Amino acid sequence: MTEQYGLADPLFNTPEASIDIVFIHGLGGDRVKTWTWEGHDRVLFWPKDLLPQACPTARILSFGYNADFAHFYPFYGPKFISGQLTIDDHSTALFQSLIGLRETTNTLERPIILVSHSLGGLVCANALARHHGTDLASTSLVEKTIGAVFLGTPFEGSSKAKWAGRALKILDWISTTHKEDVKDLEERSAKLMSINDNFQKFLKARDRSETRQFMEVACFFEQYAIYKLGKKIGTIVPKESACLPGIDPQSIQANHVDMCKFEDEDREGYKNISQRLSQWISDLDRRLRGSAEESQKYSVHMGDVNFRDKIDNNRGVVMGHAYSTATDGIRITGSSTSVRSHLFS
Repeated sequence: MTEQYGLADPLFNTPEASIDIVFIHGLGGDRVKTWTWEGHDRVLFWPKDLLPQACPTARILSFGYNADFAHFYPFYGPKFISGQLTIDDHSTALFQSLIGLRETTNTLERPIILVSHSLGGLVCANALARHHGTDLASTSLVEKTIGAVFLGTPFEGSSKAKWAGRALKILDWISTTHKEDVKDLEERSAKLMSINDNFQKFLKARDRSETRQFMEVACFFEQYAIYKLGKKIGTIVPKESACLPGIDPQSIQANHVDMCKFEDEDREGYKNISQRLSQWISDLDRRLRGSAEESQKYSVHMGDVNFRDKIDNNRGVVMGHAYSTATDGIRITGSSTSVRSHLFS
């Protein structure tokens, strides 16, 4: 039986893997079923059955957690938080599971891409944007995250009324709870609103940073309405809610539930997502190769010391054996120079 929570075993792995792709399901979801298309005679779990062909250098993982409604909208309000797990706990569990796996497999330096559905996108955003304090392992994980794909994730801005309205729509879809029994949805949505605000600030800071890796983001929205027991509920997360500022969203021709399930590799939604992931990985590989080639252009070796950058305005060198990989890479000038060992150029 497949483990329901945590990361469990990788869906795909290879000795050549150089990046991690992590799937995070949403409200009422499951680490396998959320991403599985079911037909009359077969099922297809596309992160395992299709994605390895598009991203052969990735270790592919799927994270599971208890995604009950109350974990996102606490039934007892902000003053009396339920004793059950909350979205903060799920974000912590996501990062701790990744840290544990990467430590035991000696892959702490590996880049990461996160793929999330529905409110799972807010678990992801919360994990990235929250303050990690002295937790250096979590801070490093944030730095290593180079991309995020959001499928039907609500980004409602700072309007409490919009967040409450989204909660009512989700209740219609996911829960049998009577709406009149769920009071103060605006207050219960305050945590999600703060996550949205913090994540947008995080992305702006990341974009402006000169020392941190740029983070790619893609947003997808559902094109079709959803029905429940013959009743039209509508779109759960429409285009205007699924879009982050500055990001052009793409549509998927499915409802909120089916937008992350694909029958085969010819589905337009699968092609758009897999091509985006593949492109990010290729772009990252090119940047890394370019950095390595640039550093090799200026390389000076002094005993056990290797320096791989330009040396400007140097006023003196004391050395034993030295050689350079660049033509005429070592010049010693000055009014008084003493060379007591062999010098190679």
